[in-house]
This record gives sequence, structure tokens and C-alpha cells, in this order.
Amino acid sequence: MEKTTRTHLLGFLIVAVVALVLHYFVLPVLRLRVPEFRPEPLYWLALIASLVPLVLWPIPRFSRGLARVTYGFHRRFLGKGGTYVRLPAATPVRFRDTVLLAIGPFAIDLFVISEVLYLLAPKAATASRFGLAGFVLVLLLAGLLTSLLPGAWLLAALELRFINPSRAEVVRPAEIFERTVGPAGAVFLLASYVTLLHTSESLSYEGALYDLGLWTVRLFPAVLGAVAVYRLVVEPRVLPALKAWCAKEGIETRSTLPTALQAMATTSSAKAAGAPTHAAGFIVLDEPNR
Repeated sequence: MEKTTRTHLLGFLIVAVVALVLHYFVLPVLRLRVPEFRPEPLYWLALIASLVPLVLWPIPRFSRGLARVTYGFHRRFLGKGGTYVRLPAATPVRFRDTVLLAIGPFAIDLFVISEVLYLLAPKAATASRFGLAGFVLVLLLAGLLTSLLPGAWLLAALELRFINPSRAEVVRPAEIFERTVGPAGAVFLLASYVTLLHTSESLSYEGALYDLGLWTVRLFPAVLGAVAVYRLVVEPRVLPALKAWCAKEGIETRSTLPTALQAMATTSSAKAAGAPTHAAGFIVLDEPNR
């Protein structure tokens, strides 16, 4: 077993054990409001909803399609007048990065679960039972929404760069989506907190904050496990085919950014002088050995 895999497994086990101990032992001892053991606790609803993306992510066609659609969106609306290149780098898969990536899906799942349960029954978000309608809606909405995030993750893993000579800028296409997920996640957490505040019996800020922490204990370990599986298993299987697809799309591979800028300057000078150039203006290079 590789060191990266061992680190992820150990980190996930620690988070899961801490969450279970808090949920079923520490909080009851402190006499805080904790749902008791019941046949259908919301804990299992959160677990199932967070694992729904794992049904879709391992499908190579689905994951590759997400990356292509995300790239196509960026190219159509934000990628005019520039060139895309790949700058492959040996980036280690670190557990702390996986934890950060899991915050986005966690915020989406928490928002969907709290809002759906609140709309169906205002007190359901803090109760320990749920109806069939809430179960189906949560699975469809939370599962499908969080399944779309690897589109941006794969663009980041491909190390794509967008070079726009007219604006003299070099940007990461994945950064556009990352800057969207971050603020959206903060808004989702705030909306979930406000929803839990309205469902609290005492309408106290402390009670809503406690409910938010309780949902975090329920939900985050499962989300973290799903994202860890994606990074360790799904992403390495999808990336090779996406790299070949980038070559077919004419996205050149360069070892460093100065090399890519120099190639663009040479091509522009040749065009200005009327010299013959390649039809597409791209040269696809092999990925350098590191």
C-alpha cells in the first residue's frame, strides 16, 4: 500500500471515529440534545446522500464528460482570443488537499438536506426521522449537485493554463470554478445555519450553531471518504484519457510557462512576417520526464 493511500485511510478513520464518539458518547454524556438510536436516523440519510456521487464518478465516460463540458464552458464564455496549454507537474495527492476539497460537497449536501427537510416539515431538520419524499429529494438533489464538482477538479489536475495575449494574462481555467465554489459554499453554510436557527425550539444562535455542528459530525466523514475515493481511485483512471483528448483538441503540452510564452511569441512574429506556420498554430509536445 502506498504512503498516500495509507495517509488517506488513516485520516478518514480518525475523522470517522472522532465523529462517532462525539455523536453517540460525548454529547449524550453532556446531556445535549442528540437523537437517540432509532431505526431510521438522519445520520444514515446523510451517509447515503454523500455516497451517491460514488455511483457516478467511477464511470469513466461520466467523469471525462464533466471535464470536457467544463472546459467547453470556459472556452466559449471566457476563452476567446487566447490559447490553452498544459503545464504538467508532479503534484502529490495530499490528505490536507482532500480535506479542503471535501468542504464544497459537504456545504452543498448540508444545504440541500436542511432546506428540503425544512420545506417538508419545519422540525424535520432537527428530528431523527424523515419521510420517503425527503429521502428521494435529498438523494436526487444533493447527489447530483455534488457529482458535478470533478469537472473543475479534473481541469486543475490537468494543469491547464489559458494564455490571453491581448490582456497579457495567464489564468488557470479551474480557478474560475474554484472561486465560485468557495463563496457558494460559504453562502450554503450560512443558509443552513439560518434554517437550523428557525427550526430550533429556543430560536437561539447557540442552539443553531450546535445543530450545525451536529450535522457536520453526521455528514462530513462520509463526504471526506467519498472525495478520498475519488482522488485515490477515480482520478488516476480518468486522467490518461483526458491527456490524450487534450492532444486531439490541439492543447499543447509545455514543460514551463516561459517556454509556452516563447512559442506563442515566435508564432505571432512568423504570422506578422507572412511566414508559413502550422494550420492550427499548435505544436503538441510529449510530456517531459521528471
